Amino acid sequence: MTDKDALRQLLRWKRGQIDPSELGIPRRTGRGRRSPGLSQAQVAQALFVTERTYGHLERGEMPAPSQGFLDSVCKVLRLEEGERTALYIYALGYEPPTPLDPTSGTSVAPAWQKAVNEVTGQPCYINDVAWNLLAYNDDFVSIFPQVEGEAPRVPEQNLIRWMLLREDAREHHLVDWEEQWAGPVAAQLRAAVATHPQNKDLQQLHEEVSEDPVSGPIYRTHNVAFRHPDGQTRIMRHPGYSGPHSDLSPRDKCCERHVPSQRGLVTMCAAEPCMSPGARFFFLVFQPASP
Repeated sequence: MTDKDALRQLLRWKRGQIDPSELGIPRRTGRGRRSPGLSQAQVAQALFVTERTYGHLERGEMPAPSQGFLDSVCKVLRLEEGERTALYIYALGYEPPTPLDPTSGTSVAPAWQKAVNEVTGQPCYINDVAWNLLAYNDDFVSIFPQVEGEAPRVPEQNLIRWMLLREDAREHHLVDWEEQWAGPVAAQLRAAVATHPQNKDLQQLHEEVSEDPVSGPIYRTHNVAFRHPDGQTRIMRHPGYSGPHSDLSPRDKCCERHVPSQRGLVTMCAAEPCMSPGARFFFLVFQPASP
């Protein structure tokens, strides 16, 4: 099957699922066999284009349909995110750059929380497009600064806010914060704000970071281009580390308030939940510093 064949089958199948009356189009009457669903002419009418124009797309004869036109087709034919991805691939040869649904990436299926909870021995978590935590395991909680006599906890539900605005992160936990952490994280935030301009949480972060006397100048002027953190390695402290050679690895205190912690390298391994484009699943692989 060619891409043209796949495109034609996808669009024919989707328009066959929609009753014309749902779009305010009268049912066709008269003699002759009537296929279920929308005709090409009715889809074209809903798109405000000619039947010939839509027919070119469905037959795979439109050489470079615009993303705006494809997204209009998605809305009329009610394509889900996976179907929209298929449409882009068959029509353009690549996946859509952003989700069609503006709320995509703000939640994940409940099964993800169970899956993350059952991971042991490796910190892992899921955040949404604005870095709000959606799910995490106990090992993830253990990586944050801990105070003597207090139970380990996640100090902030938004990771960008914690990494760029909180003293515990900047002064104690994220080692060499200005050089290794602040620039790349600020670049990620800038890219996310540009990609999701309607996301209120991202707009709030943009304002908070811009106005911060420490992170603000870095956020406003830093020349580090956006780079996804997948595979990046940085230095941090890990108070709850109990992996290989943990009994031989030296621990020290970053300050009088926090318990001793292990300094080492953390490598971020990232993936995307397929049904929630924009959300991210992370494994944090920690390697303690040599004794």
